[in-house]
Amino acid sequence: MGFYSKGKHHHDKSCKTADYSKTLRCDSEKYGYETTGYANVPVVVADEWIQVDVEAVERLPKPAKEIKRIRKNVHLTQCKLVQSQFSNPDSAAANSNGYNNGKGCEPFYPGNYKLYIEGFVRKNIEYVPSCSGAVEHHTVDTPFHCVVKPYVKGFDPTKLSVKNGIYELVFNDKKGMGMDPKVQGFATYEYFNDMPYCKLEWAGVTELDIAEDWKKGCNVFRTVREKMIVEMRLKVLQHQQVEIKDDKNGPLPK
Repeated sequence: MGFYSKGKHHHDKSCKTADYSKTLRCDSEKYGYETTGYANVPVVVADEWIQVDVEAVERLPKPAKEIKRIRKNVHLTQCKLVQSQFSNPDSAAANSNGYNNGKGCEPFYPGNYKLYIEGFVRKNIEYVPSCSGAVEHHTVDTPFHCVVKPYVKGFDPTKLSVKNGIYELVFNDKKGMGMDPKVQGFATYEYFNDMPYCKLEWAGVTELDIAEDWKKGCNVFRTVREKMIVEMRLKVLQHQQVEIKDDKNGPLPK
């Protein structure tokens, strides 16, 4: 195999390409699971009922005599499951997994889970500005965000990567008296974890609207204080390699 010319096989134009590179050999061998009888599928690792309390103030474009109807839709803009990489050495979970070696549990054994949620309630407000006339429409987005601690089961723990040259290869010099400064090596590795994702199964909103600037003489208002309870059923899924089983005969033949 010959040397590649500079920049010919490199697609990232933001980084400099090595002046010369040469592939010497490529080998492969079987690793891990059997390919027969296994599938990579989404697995539900958390199924949560989440309640978010929201309070907001909205000013209508025109004075209103009455709100006729409010249509509401819940939208999520972020849903991220974050796993702590520092578990409590004194916790029951740390000791039950065999990571307590007399000095506390391994510091990088994954610990608590936190679910970061962000979204908004889109509201279409229908109101009448007078005793007679057309119904006016006003659409507004009420944002919300929160962090909850979900009950997670069956999650494939995230694995850390080492990329800062912590593992170093050192060689003796020709006299065997110390490190050879002309030869130096490093070993790094990366784990490519499957990012969990969310699926919104159900959402409901209970709302109380309070007119704050009610004008008695005109019997109209324009500022509304909203107190909402947003409830959601949210599933967290993760792609995992699982064994396919026959209900009658157990695992499929390999």
